[in-house]
Amino acid sequence: MSDRETVDFLATVPFLEGGAEADLVELAQVMRRRTMREGEILWRQGDDAREMVFIVEGGVSASLHVPGDRTVEIGRAGAGEIVGEIALLDGGPHTASVRVTGAATVLALGRPDFAALLARPHPWAFTLKRRLASLVTARLRNQLSHLAGSPGDGIAGSPAEDVARASAQLEYCRPPNSKYVQRMATFNDFDPVALWGFLTSGSYARCPPGRALVAEGAPSTACYLTINGAIEKVLVRGDRRIRVGLAGPGKAFGYESLIDGGPSPVTAITRGSGHSCSSCRATRSSDSSTARTISRVFLDVIQRDIVGTLRQTLRPLARQASARPVSPAPPTALVQPTADRSASPLLRRSRN
Repeated sequence: MSDRETVDFLATVPFLEGGAEADLVELAQVMRRRTMREGEILWRQGDDAREMVFIVEGGVSASLHVPGDRTVEIGRAGAGEIVGEIALLDGGPHTASVRVTGAATVLALGRPDFAALLARPHPWAFTLKRRLASLVTARLRNQLSHLAGSPGDGIAGSPAEDVARASAQLEYCRPPNSKYVQRMATFNDFDPVALWGFLTSGSYARCPPGRALVAEGAPSTACYLTINGAIEKVLVRGDRRIRVGLAGPGKAFGYESLIDGGPSPVTAITRGSGHSCSSCRATRSSDSSTARTISRVFLDVIQRDIVGTLRQTLRPLARQASARPVSPAPPTALVQPTADRSASPLLRRSRN
Protein backbone atom coordinates (compact mmCIF):
# COMPACT_ATOMS: atom_id res chain seq x y z
CA MET A 1 0.00 0.00 0.00
CA SER A 2 1.71 3.16 -1.20
CA ASP A 3 1.56 6.52 0.58
CA ARG A 4 -0.82 7.74 -2.12
CA GLU A 5 -3.10 4.74 -1.62
CA THR A 6 -3.07 5.33 2.14
CA VAL A 7 -4.13 8.95 1.70
CA ASP A 8 -6.83 7.93 -0.79
CA PHE A 9 -8.17 5.39 1.71
CA LEU A 10 -8.18 7.87 4.60
CA ALA A 11 -10.21 10.25 2.44
CA THR A 12 -12.97 7.60 2.29
CA VAL A 13 -13.16 6.98 6.05
CA PRO A 14 -16.35 8.56 7.46
CA PHE A 15 -14.56 9.54 10.68
CA LEU A 16 -12.03 11.63 8.71
CA GLU A 17 -14.50 13.17 6.25
CA GLY A 18 -13.68 16.80 5.49
CA GLY A 19 -9.97 16.53 6.23
CA ALA A 20 -7.73 18.59 3.97
CA GLU A 21 -5.30 16.79 1.68
CA ALA A 22 -2.33 18.11 3.68
CA ASP A 23 -3.85 16.84 6.96
CA LEU A 24 -4.44 13.38 5.52
CA VAL A 25 -0.90 13.23 4.10
CA GLU A 26 0.52 14.15 7.50
CA LEU A 27 -1.68 11.57 9.21
CA ALA A 28 -0.66 8.85 6.73
CA GLN A 29 2.99 9.47 7.53
CA VAL A 30 2.59 8.48 11.20
CA MET A 31 0.39 5.42 10.62
CA ARG A 32 1.72 1.87 10.42
CA ARG A 33 0.26 -0.63 7.95
CA ARG A 34 -0.28 -4.18 9.19
CA THR A 35 -1.47 -7.26 7.29
CA MET A 36 -3.12 -9.84 9.54
CA ARG A 37 -4.34 -13.40 9.16
CA GLU A 38 -7.72 -14.72 10.23
CA GLY A 39 -7.79 -15.44 13.95
CA GLU A 40 -4.94 -13.08 14.87
CA ILE A 41 -5.48 -10.99 18.00
CA LEU A 42 -5.08 -7.22 17.78
CA TRP A 43 -5.23 -6.91 21.57
CA ARG A 44 -6.83 -8.61 24.55
CA GLN A 45 -9.26 -7.24 27.08
CA GLY A 46 -7.27 -5.51 29.83
CA ASP A 47 -4.15 -4.90 27.71
CA ASP A 48 -2.54 -1.47 27.91
CA ALA A 49 -3.74 0.68 25.02
CA ARG A 50 -0.97 1.78 22.70
CA GLU A 51 -2.86 2.31 19.45
CA MET A 52 -6.16 2.36 17.61
CA VAL A 53 -6.66 0.95 14.12
CA PHE A 54 -8.43 1.92 10.90
CA ILE A 55 -9.67 -1.14 9.03
CA VAL A 56 -8.68 -1.01 5.36
CA GLU A 57 -9.83 -4.49 4.33
CA GLY A 58 -11.44 -7.41 6.13
CA GLY A 59 -13.11 -7.24 9.50
CA VAL A 60 -12.68 -7.72 13.23
CA SER A 61 -14.77 -9.01 16.11
CA ALA A 62 -14.86 -7.57 19.64
CA SER A 63 -15.48 -10.01 22.48
CA LEU A 64 -15.84 -9.88 26.23
CA HIS A 65 -14.31 -12.38 28.64
CA VAL A 66 -16.94 -13.69 31.07
CA PRO A 67 -16.90 -16.04 34.08
CA GLY A 68 -16.52 -19.70 33.22
CA ASP A 69 -13.60 -19.01 30.90
CA ARG A 70 -15.98 -18.06 28.10
CA THR A 71 -16.06 -15.21 25.61
CA VAL A 72 -19.07 -13.54 24.01
CA GLU A 73 -19.03 -11.40 20.91
CA ILE A 74 -20.36 -7.89 21.52
CA GLY A 75 -19.73 -6.26 18.14
CA ARG A 76 -18.04 -6.26 14.76
CA ALA A 77 -16.37 -3.68 12.55
CA GLY A 78 -15.42 -3.70 8.88
CA ALA A 79 -13.64 -1.68 6.22
CA GLY A 80 -13.67 2.06 6.85
CA GLU A 81 -14.39 1.74 10.58
CA ILE A 82 -12.13 2.31 13.57
CA VAL A 83 -11.58 0.31 16.76
CA GLY A 84 -9.57 0.88 19.91
CA GLU A 85 -10.43 4.54 20.39
CA ILE A 86 -12.19 4.04 23.77
CA ALA A 87 -9.03 3.20 25.67
CA LEU A 88 -7.10 6.02 24.01
CA LEU A 89 -9.75 8.53 25.09
CA ASP A 90 -9.46 7.84 28.81
CA GLY A 91 -6.02 6.24 29.11
CA GLY A 92 -7.40 2.99 30.54
CA PRO A 93 -6.89 -0.58 29.33
CA HIS A 94 -8.72 -2.04 26.36
CA THR A 95 -12.35 -2.82 27.20
CA ALA A 96 -12.62 -5.89 24.95
CA SER A 97 -10.52 -8.37 23.00
CA VAL A 98 -10.38 -7.76 19.26
CA ARG A 99 -9.79 -10.62 16.81
CA VAL A 100 -9.45 -10.61 13.03
CA THR A 101 -12.38 -12.48 11.43
CA GLY A 102 -10.80 -12.76 8.00
CA ALA A 103 -7.57 -11.74 6.29
CA ALA A 104 -7.34 -8.04 7.05
CA THR A 105 -5.26 -4.94 6.44
CA VAL A 106 -5.27 -2.22 9.08
CA LEU A 107 -3.58 1.12 9.68
CA ALA A 108 -2.45 1.66 13.27
CA LEU A 109 -2.35 5.11 14.90
CA GLY A 110 -0.34 5.34 18.12
CA ARG A 111 -1.56 7.01 21.30
CA PRO A 112 0.70 10.12 21.04
CA ASP A 113 -0.31 10.75 17.42
CA PHE A 114 -4.00 10.26 18.26
CA ALA A 115 -3.73 12.83 21.06
CA ALA A 116 -1.91 15.26 18.76
CA LEU A 117 -4.59 14.85 16.08
CA LEU A 118 -7.34 15.94 18.49
CA ALA A 119 -5.33 18.70 20.16
CA ARG A 120 -4.77 20.78 17.05
CA PRO A 121 -6.10 24.36 17.17
CA HIS A 122 -8.04 23.71 13.97
CA PRO A 123 -11.78 23.37 13.21
CA TRP A 124 -11.20 19.87 11.82
CA ALA A 125 -9.88 18.71 15.21
CA PHE A 126 -13.15 19.75 16.84
CA THR A 127 -15.08 18.04 14.04
CA LEU A 128 -13.23 14.81 14.88
CA LYS A 129 -14.12 15.24 18.56
CA ARG A 130 -17.79 15.59 17.62
CA ARG A 131 -17.60 12.42 15.56
CA LEU A 132 -15.91 10.59 18.41
CA ALA A 133 -18.79 11.64 20.66
CA SER A 134 -21.23 10.13 18.13
CA LEU A 135 -19.14 6.98 17.84
CA VAL A 136 -18.82 6.31 21.58
CA THR A 137 -22.54 7.05 21.99
CA ALA A 138 -23.27 4.35 19.40
CA ARG A 139 -20.96 2.00 21.32
CA LEU A 140 -22.85 2.83 24.54
CA ARG A 141 -26.25 2.24 22.94
CA ASN A 142 -25.07 -1.11 21.59
CA GLN A 143 -23.75 -2.18 24.99
CA LEU A 144 -26.88 -1.06 26.85
CA SER A 145 -29.10 -2.91 24.36
CA HIS A 146 -27.35 -6.14 25.38
CA LEU A 147 -27.62 -5.30 29.04
CA ALA A 148 -31.33 -4.42 28.83
CA GLY A 149 -32.25 -8.04 28.25
CA SER A 150 -34.01 -10.14 25.67
CA PRO A 151 -36.10 -8.59 22.89
CA GLY A 152 -39.29 -9.53 24.79
CA ASP A 153 -38.38 -7.36 27.75
CA GLY A 154 -40.18 -4.04 27.68
CA ILE A 155 -39.68 -0.74 29.43
CA ALA A 156 -41.67 -0.76 32.64
CA GLY A 157 -44.42 1.81 33.26
CA SER A 158 -44.73 5.11 31.41
CA PRO A 159 -41.38 6.84 32.06
CA ALA A 160 -42.11 9.72 29.66
CA GLU A 161 -45.25 10.58 31.63
CA ASP A 162 -43.26 10.38 34.87
CA VAL A 163 -40.74 12.84 33.43
CA ALA A 164 -43.49 15.24 32.36
CA ARG A 165 -44.97 15.19 35.86
CA ALA A 166 -41.56 15.62 37.49
CA SER A 167 -40.69 18.54 35.21
CA ALA A 168 -43.91 20.30 36.13
CA GLN A 169 -43.03 19.98 39.81
CA LEU A 170 -39.46 21.25 39.62
CA GLU A 171 -38.59 24.23 41.79
CA TYR A 172 -36.44 26.51 39.65
CA CYS A 173 -33.77 28.49 41.46
CA ARG A 174 -30.80 30.80 41.03
CA PRO A 175 -27.40 29.57 39.74
CA PRO A 176 -25.06 28.10 42.37
CA ASN A 177 -22.08 29.97 43.75
CA SER A 178 -19.33 30.11 41.12
CA LYS A 179 -16.63 29.26 43.67
CA TYR A 180 -18.47 26.04 44.54
CA VAL A 181 -18.82 25.07 40.89
CA GLN A 182 -15.20 25.92 40.08
CA ARG A 183 -13.99 23.36 42.63
CA MET A 184 -15.55 20.56 40.57
CA ALA A 185 -13.10 18.68 38.36
CA THR A 186 -15.49 19.19 35.45
CA PHE A 187 -14.74 22.92 35.41
CA ASN A 188 -10.97 22.82 35.91
CA ASP A 189 -10.42 23.81 32.28
CA PHE A 190 -12.95 26.65 32.32
CA ASP A 191 -11.50 30.15 32.48
CA PRO A 192 -13.53 32.74 34.49
CA VAL A 193 -15.28 34.10 31.39
CA ALA A 194 -16.27 30.63 30.16
CA LEU A 195 -17.47 29.67 33.65
CA TRP A 196 -19.59 32.80 33.82
CA GLY A 197 -21.02 32.04 30.39
CA PHE A 198 -21.87 28.51 31.48
CA LEU A 199 -23.55 29.59 34.70
CA THR A 200 -25.70 32.18 32.96
CA SER A 201 -26.73 30.02 29.98
CA GLY A 202 -28.44 27.22 31.88
CA SER A 203 -31.56 26.89 34.02
CA TYR A 204 -31.42 25.42 37.53
CA ALA A 205 -33.92 23.49 39.60
CA ARG A 206 -34.15 21.65 42.90
CA CYS A 207 -35.19 18.06 42.29
CA PRO A 208 -36.93 15.98 45.01
CA PRO A 209 -35.63 12.40 45.43
CA GLY A 210 -37.09 9.61 43.33
CA ARG A 211 -38.07 11.79 40.37
CA ALA A 212 -37.36 10.74 36.77
CA LEU A 213 -35.76 13.59 34.84
CA VAL A 214 -34.94 11.64 31.68
CA ALA A 215 -36.96 8.68 30.38
CA GLU A 216 -35.59 5.67 28.52
CA GLY A 217 -37.13 5.50 25.06
CA ALA A 218 -38.05 9.18 24.96
CA PRO A 219 -35.82 11.96 23.60
CA SER A 220 -34.14 14.20 26.12
CA THR A 221 -34.56 17.89 25.31
CA ALA A 222 -31.50 19.03 27.24
CA CYS A 223 -28.21 17.93 28.66
CA TYR A 224 -28.19 18.06 32.47
CA LEU A 225 -25.40 18.47 34.97
CA THR A 226 -25.69 17.51 38.62
CA ILE A 227 -24.73 20.38 40.91
CA ASN A 228 -25.25 18.50 44.17
CA GLY A 229 -26.89 15.26 45.21
CA ALA A 230 -26.80 12.41 42.71
CA ILE A 231 -28.68 11.07 39.70
CA GLU A 232 -28.97 7.33 39.13
CA LYS A 233 -28.95 6.12 35.51
CA VAL A 234 -30.91 2.88 35.25
CA LEU A 235 -32.58 0.39 32.91
CA VAL A 236 -35.98 -0.63 34.27
CA ARG A 237 -37.39 -4.00 33.17
CA GLY A 238 -40.41 -5.20 35.11
CA ASP A 239 -39.32 -5.39 38.73
CA ARG A 240 -35.64 -5.29 37.72
CA ARG A 241 -33.63 -2.10 37.92
CA ILE A 242 -30.14 -2.29 36.40
CA ARG A 243 -27.93 0.61 37.42
CA VAL A 244 -25.56 1.64 34.65
CA GLY A 245 -24.15 4.85 36.09
CA LEU A 246 -24.28 7.47 38.81
CA ALA A 247 -24.07 11.18 38.02
CA GLY A 248 -22.76 12.94 41.13
CA PRO A 249 -21.76 16.61 41.39
CA GLY A 250 -20.18 17.83 38.18
CA LYS A 251 -21.33 14.81 36.14
CA ALA A 252 -23.53 15.05 33.05
CA PHE A 253 -26.56 13.02 31.99
CA GLY A 254 -29.30 13.14 29.36
CA TYR A 255 -26.86 14.01 26.56
CA GLU A 256 -27.29 11.02 24.23
CA SER A 257 -30.33 12.43 22.44
CA LEU A 258 -28.52 15.70 21.80
CA ILE A 259 -25.54 13.90 20.29
CA ASP A 260 -27.26 11.58 17.83
CA GLY A 261 -30.95 12.51 17.86
CA GLY A 262 -32.07 9.14 19.21
CA PRO A 263 -34.15 8.43 22.30
CA SER A 264 -32.52 8.27 25.72
CA PRO A 265 -31.05 4.78 26.34
CA VAL A 266 -31.53 5.07 30.13
CA THR A 267 -33.85 6.53 32.74
CA ALA A 268 -32.30 9.15 35.03
CA ILE A 269 -33.76 9.30 38.54
CA THR A 270 -32.83 11.63 41.39
CA ARG A 271 -31.22 9.65 44.17
CA GLY A 272 -31.30 12.31 46.85
CA SER A 273 -32.44 15.86 47.39
CA GLY A 274 -30.38 18.28 45.34
CA HIS A 275 -30.54 20.46 42.28
CA SER A 276 -29.47 19.91 38.71
CA CYS A 277 -28.57 22.22 35.88
CA SER A 278 -29.91 22.02 32.35
CA SER A 279 -26.64 23.16 30.88
CA CYS A 280 -27.27 22.88 27.17
CA ARG A 281 -30.08 25.39 26.82
CA ALA A 282 -27.58 28.06 25.92
CA THR A 283 -28.90 31.51 25.18
CA ARG A 284 -25.73 32.75 23.51
CA SER A 285 -25.28 32.73 19.76
CA SER A 286 -23.16 30.05 18.13
CA ASP A 287 -20.55 32.56 16.97
CA SER A 288 -19.79 33.72 20.52
CA SER A 289 -16.22 32.90 21.55
CA THR A 290 -17.48 32.12 25.06
CA ALA A 291 -20.07 29.69 23.65
CA ARG A 292 -17.39 28.00 21.57
CA THR A 293 -15.15 27.57 24.62
CA ILE A 294 -18.03 26.10 26.64
CA SER A 295 -18.93 23.73 23.80
CA ARG A 296 -15.36 22.48 23.38
CA VAL A 297 -14.73 21.87 27.07
CA PHE A 298 -18.17 20.47 27.82
CA LEU A 299 -17.90 18.06 24.89
CA ASP A 300 -14.78 16.64 26.56
CA VAL A 301 -16.77 16.32 29.81
CA ILE A 302 -19.56 14.40 28.06
CA GLN A 303 -17.10 12.18 26.21
CA ARG A 304 -15.32 11.21 29.42
CA ASP A 305 -18.68 10.39 31.02
CA ILE A 306 -19.75 8.17 28.10
CA VAL A 307 -16.48 6.25 28.25
CA GLY A 308 -16.85 5.89 32.02
CA THR A 309 -20.37 4.52 31.58
CA LEU A 310 -19.14 2.09 28.93
CA ARG A 311 -16.60 0.73 31.38
CA GLN A 312 -19.16 0.60 34.22
CA THR A 313 -21.57 -1.51 32.20
CA LEU A 314 -18.94 -4.14 31.39
CA ARG A 315 -19.23 -5.85 34.78
CA PRO A 316 -23.04 -6.38 34.77
CA LEU A 317 -22.82 -7.28 31.07
CA ALA A 318 -20.27 -9.97 31.91
CA ARG A 319 -22.46 -11.29 34.75
CA GLN A 320 -25.46 -11.40 32.43
CA ALA A 321 -23.48 -13.12 29.70
CA SER A 322 -22.23 -15.78 32.11
CA ALA A 323 -25.85 -16.65 32.94
CA ARG A 324 -27.20 -16.74 29.37
CA PRO A 325 -25.80 -16.24 25.85
CA VAL A 326 -25.61 -12.75 24.39
CA SER A 327 -26.42 -12.47 20.69
CA PRO A 328 -23.64 -10.87 18.66
CA ALA A 329 -24.24 -7.35 17.44
CA PRO A 330 -24.74 -6.97 13.69
CA PRO A 331 -21.75 -5.53 11.82
CA THR A 332 -23.35 -2.12 11.29
CA ALA A 333 -21.43 1.09 10.71
CA LEU A 334 -20.77 2.97 13.93
CA VAL A 335 -19.85 6.31 12.38
CA GLN A 336 -21.95 7.61 9.52
CA PRO A 337 -20.71 10.14 6.95
CA THR A 338 -23.75 12.31 7.79
CA ALA A 339 -22.84 12.59 11.48
CA ASP A 340 -22.12 16.31 11.29
CA ARG A 341 -25.37 17.13 9.51
CA SER A 342 -27.47 15.29 12.09
CA ALA A 343 -25.51 16.46 15.11
CA SER A 344 -27.21 18.45 17.80
CA PRO A 345 -26.76 22.18 18.46
CA LEU A 346 -24.46 21.17 21.30
CA LEU A 347 -22.09 19.47 18.87
CA ARG A 348 -22.47 22.09 16.16
CA ARG A 349 -21.75 25.05 18.41
CA SER A 350 -18.14 25.42 17.32
CA ARG A 351 -17.57 25.17 13.60
CA ASN A 352 -15.12 28.03 13.27
